[in-house]
Amino acid sequence: MKAQHTHTENEERLSTILNSVSDAIIATDQKGLITFMNPAAEILTGWEFEEVSGKDVTDILNIYAGNAGNLIKKIFLIEALQKGSVTTEELSSASEVDRNACLIAKSGREIPIDYNITPIKDGQANATGNVITFHEIIKYKTKEEQLNQTISELRHQTRLMKTVFDSMSEGIVVLSLAGHVLFINPSIQQIFGTEPLGGLFSKWSEEHSVFYPDKETRVPIDQILATQIFRGEAVRDQELFVRSEKHTEGIYIMASALPLFDENQEVVACVCVVRNIVPAELETLHSFDGIVGKSQIMQPMFALMQRAVESDIAVFISGESGTGKELVAHAIHANSPRKGGPFITVNCAAIPETLIESELFGHERGAFTGATTKRIGKFERANQGTIFLDEIGDMQLALQAKLLRVLQERRIQRVGGTGNIPIDIRVVTATNQNLEAAMEAGNFREDLFYRIATFPIIVPPLRDRREDIPLLVNHFLKKYSEKLTKSIRAISADALRLLMQYDFPGNVRELENTIERAVLLETTELLQPSSLPPQILSMISSQPILSSPNATEILPFEEVERQTLAHALKVMDNNVTKAAQALKIPRTTFYRKLKLYQLSESD
Repeated sequence: MKAQHTHTENEERLSTILNSVSDAIIATDQKGLITFMNPAAEILTGWEFEEVSGKDVTDILNIYAGNAGNLIKKIFLIEALQKGSVTTEELSSASEVDRNACLIAKSGREIPIDYNITPIKDGQANATGNVITFHEIIKYKTKEEQLNQTISELRHQTRLMKTVFDSMSEGIVVLSLAGHVLFINPSIQQIFGTEPLGGLFSKWSEEHSVFYPDKETRVPIDQILATQIFRGEAVRDQELFVRSEKHTEGIYIMASALPLFDENQEVVACVCVVRNIVPAELETLHSFDGIVGKSQIMQPMFALMQRAVESDIAVFISGESGTGKELVAHAIHANSPRKGGPFITVNCAAIPETLIESELFGHERGAFTGATTKRIGKFERANQGTIFLDEIGDMQLALQAKLLRVLQERRIQRVGGTGNIPIDIRVVTATNQNLEAAMEAGNFREDLFYRIATFPIIVPPLRDRREDIPLLVNHFLKKYSEKLTKSIRAISADALRLLMQYDFPGNVRELENTIERAVLLETTELLQPSSLPPQILSMISSQPILSSPNATEILPFEEVERQTLAHALKVMDNNVTKAAQALKIPRTTFYRKLKLYQLSESD
């Protein structure tokens, strides 16, 4: 009983194994009657084991080769095989009529196969049956063909990607985890002037002065890009300023970098993409309809302007003279639904008090001496558009009352007229005065102030956004080089440094006038300090000279900046706020530079 039980277990194990293999298997007894068929054979032939069990295999398994007929029938007709006295060699010889045979499935489908027939022998070497194994040839050929096709496609994609990368205007650099250059495209050489192929990218980047976040703070480009990347973080659209042998005056580039991960999501490489930023694009990147500025202090103003264009809300713009309040007003109008209507500007401080009412609201013929014809006022001309009342703080109290009534009723009455004329306008006002103080002094109506100041926008002075000066200089250089037909391509580093140090009490207007004058005077392609006005040049002699061990030694710019920071801290008793104010830079910039030069507040 125990032996019988063991025999049954062995049969079950064998059956499990045969049912799990991918090759088709059919077993017969000595007479050729089917005793076993695994699932693979059922799928390939289309027959189920229950249908064919006990049937003659030659009636079920039809294998042909050309005109040779049913090979299975021929093989099973061998008398020796039926008697169980056939040898393996004889069987192989008999079965090799055509190894590339074809199985006719139950459905009639022809399936190319490879097959083999092996006798089953008992302990006395007597044949007790046969095992027929076969598999679909095309299945394995397809895998090989698919592999070859995949390799071919990969090669084609590699060639295609290389062609695409080589034709791109953007520079592509692929770095290993150790910072080695794995791949570059030709545009890198065009952008930087040298080719960072071979060796460490960090050594190559040491030859290029890369500045971030401004033109004064030098940082290795691999530190900006690769360091963050190898933590698995992407760097997108990072604006950098680069100086090299090819670009001695420097160029702006836009850099992005992405990490490459392996199957375990570990960073193994870094792809860096860089491109030139042309001056026109640079201006577009940092402007709002012609208002140039990339400094942080300008971003809230741009955000408010964007909100203001979405409605007809009354906008009140405040700021020092020359900051560009009219530009802000015009930009809001140009991006609002009223952009198709007129934009009418009124300088309330420039119009005589006796004429301003007529200027604003118009007059009828004969309304006063000299009024020989009817005149349409600014408010009527601004109908379905925007009226900009600049320097509204200079408006007389009597006229303020009339303006308040117009804003409330949306109607005007011409001087000398009797009828009310409806108007559809948006009102934007501006001033460089403190209207809260004017209200306390009784010089400005409180009710009018709250009517016009629904949505206040403050334009910062230029001295509070010095990092915008290079952008503004480039903008004005281009403008006046074209206007005055001069070929000045850039500003020298020395001239720009002087402009960065100057306070510009007249703000952007003064800077624009300075550049216009300098372009007119300059005789070279590079704007030099000698073309700047006297009030800026006078700062050269007033600048303290930093000490160095050797009076003739020229200190690197980084060392000069480091000494300047340390000196400012010392003079201001380590008060960072006062030191930053003395150097006329934002406190956040001061802290960043302290960290860059490894200075502490006690140095």
